[in-house]
Amino acid sequence: MSWYEELDFDENPFSTNPKEFTDSLIELEEHTEELFYRINSANMLVIEGKKGYGKTSLLVKAIEKFGGRKKIIYVDCSQLDKELDIRDLLIKRYSFIGRFLNKKPKKMILLLDNVNELTKQNNERIKFYFDQNYIQSVIFTCTSYSKVKFSDSIRDRIGKRVIKINPLSPDNAVRLIRERIGDIELFNDKLIKDIYKTSGNNQKKMLENCELAAINAVNKNRNRVQKIDIDQALGDK
Repeated sequence: MSWYEELDFDENPFSTNPKEFTDSLIELEEHTEELFYRINSANMLVIEGKKGYGKTSLLVKAIEKFGGRKKIIYVDCSQLDKELDIRDLLIKRYSFIGRFLNKKPKKMILLLDNVNELTKQNNERIKFYFDQNYIQSVIFTCTSYSKVKFSDSIRDRIGKRVIKINPLSPDNAVRLIRERIGDIELFNDKLIKDIYKTSGNNQKKMLENCELAAINAVNKNRNRVQKIDIDQALGDK
């Protein structure tokens, strides 16, 4: 039996999988609305924020809303083992006959996650396919918009459409954990805020550290986390 089943959870409440708990994205509601609006408006948009701030979770929301039309191309650029080929992505998204005839679909939504580098060739291809309406909307995520090597023409098309994700407030960090664990008194508010601070005000790290502290408590046959559990679990961090 897993540690969270010992506490009567059906799944890990502190999972950092961006595909899970997408109905409880704290402080991202307005960003989600703007993301949907920009996609519908056929814009380019940049989502900027540190790792663990919820950039990928926003893209998952877009996939949930628009993916049913088979118009979504999602690429995690940090996981690529070779240079990104936009043209190849478009052709592969088409039917067998379309691929055979070397055709490309129209009005695709391109989600490029963790874009820290972009070659000159891909800048030119994205611009071309966007201008020719093969790509309806392009959403980039990155840690620093200013450091990505976007061409001037891509920056012109992005304009001022940059969403900056800030760290959660301590109170909303508590709210995030409360929405994950419900009424169970696994943590008190002060402990959650302490963990959040120890995690560098990073919500992903906070979730990971809450899990470590909870495991430590369960291993001691307790259903409430104490400060000693946090100190012991995070002592080597």
